[in-house]
Amino acid sequence: MSALLGRLFQLIGLIVLPIGLSYGLLRDNIRVEVQLLGIGGFLFLLGWILSRKAN
Repeated sequence: MSALLGRLFQLIGLIVLPIGLSYGLLRDNIRVEVQLLGIGGFLFLLGWILSRKAN
């Protein structure tokens, strides 16, 4: 179950990252872009750690 949850967090992180990048480029709002990139990166790393522990 932990591996599945980890893969889900990785997927969500990979979805949030380009959304944050495109939002920052199109709206010229660097603060929100950095926040979304940080959240996406954190979710991806959390998912990577969770899926790695399960193996």
